[in-house]
Amino acid sequence: MTAITQEELQTAVHAALVQWGKPAEIQTAPLSGLLLVQNQLAAHQGGLPFGRRYAIDRVLLDSIDLLAEQDEAGAVVLRSRFLDGKITRQVAQEMYASIDQVNRWQRAAIDALTQLLYHQETKLRAELIQALETNLPPASYSQFFGFPEIREIVAAQLVQETAPWIIALTGIGGIGKTSLADLVVREVLPSLAFKHICWLRVEQQQFSGAALPPERAYQGLLSALADALWPGMAHGQPDAHLETRLSQKLKAAPHLIIIDNLETVAHVDYFAGKLLAFVEPTRFLLTSRARPSGGTAVYTHTLHELPFSDAAALLRHHAQLTGLPELAAADTDTLQAIYQVTGGNPLALKLVVSLTAVLPLPQILADLNKNRAGPIEDLYRHIYWETWQTLTPAAQTLLLAMPLAAASGALPEQMQAFSGLDENEFWTAVRELTARSLLEVQGTIQERRYGIHRLTDTFLQTEIIGWPNLLDT
Repeated sequence: MTAITQEELQTAVHAALVQWGKPAEIQTAPLSGLLLVQNQLAAHQGGLPFGRRYAIDRVLLDSIDLLAEQDEAGAVVLRSRFLDGKITRQVAQEMYASIDQVNRWQRAAIDALTQLLYHQETKLRAELIQALETNLPPASYSQFFGFPEIREIVAAQLVQETAPWIIALTGIGGIGKTSLADLVVREVLPSLAFKHICWLRVEQQQFSGAALPPERAYQGLLSALADALWPGMAHGQPDAHLETRLSQKLKAAPHLIIIDNLETVAHVDYFAGKLLAFVEPTRFLLTSRARPSGGTAVYTHTLHELPFSDAAALLRHHAQLTGLPELAAADTDTLQAIYQVTGGNPLALKLVVSLTAVLPLPQILADLNKNRAGPIEDLYRHIYWETWQTLTPAAQTLLLAMPLAAASGALPEQMQAFSGLDENEFWTAVRELTARSLLEVQGTIQERRYGIHRLTDTFLQTEIIGWPNLLDT
């Protein structure tokens, strides 16, 4: 729903006043798109034509009452001319004024009425956008770089009235899928195309580290989605009952559901097949390291590495943000040397920047060049090892505890209990790990949670936790 301009609103206000009392068949309901009118409509007559006319009239009457508090003469003119249907000459006689004076009062009153409505509409719109935004996790980026074409296409797909109903952002770990999804969703919020937004991260691993079967992961999704829509009401209900209730709700009004960080083709395909029961007008946005197999109705956008220009801008920005002005001001050759090793993978770029806080850049690049022999996962392994060895003991302790956090993240008190750190050590470690791009802020602005990237979790479980003797060295 596009915001109306003040000029457009003034034209609509005058048209609505002129239509007051006219037969329903010649009315065009010029103010029907206002949120103010829709709120009145929802509270009274639903979608019936009489209800729509009543809602518009109610909004106009309430606003004229407000106008009377600051311009009594103007309010009288509007009521007499439009609500009572009197001609200008009659109104002038009743108010002991000239026709020109009444016309001036009328123009000024319509201007003032428009301003009152515009202020109310703008305030209501801002409140609705803010309410939707509270359902999103805190943005993990301060500035976004890259993928302009995909960003524009996905934003358009999310708010159009036709398919695709399920959209997936796919790509290797650390490429920026979650950040892009977050950015695009924030960009479409002002359209108010969705009644509700849910951001879900679904558990896909058992405590042992083995992958959950897609069926069980889907059960977790059902519970998480139902809990987001009916907090505390869905616990313990059968899956079939949840599916029926969810289908009814999601098909009755447009919702946007983001399912973040799916990992396997099996999970993506299974979820997509099940989600078809909930779409239209509701839409789903998935992020996944795996592309759907092609047998499901999923519109897929694959993210590739950043070109050097975007990677260099990201390097400079992240260096400035983390207090490394020398790297932020480095020449192109220096940034090109980093790019040659890491490629255009945003997470790898950030991790290398964080390493320069404690190690000289030539050593970092030499070590990575020497050890890199395979795909991007091998590069991450070497970067993580370098980073691990430069962390303080408290930060290492806290990071080791983070695989215990759920996909939705852990609360600070849970993390402190996991790690056994005292309060001062704990918050010092949080700041260190955040600055080193090893800790992700999740949750909402009402409740902060912390988690780790899936690649960080994999490194800890396969390289550190799996080799306890290394912790003593």
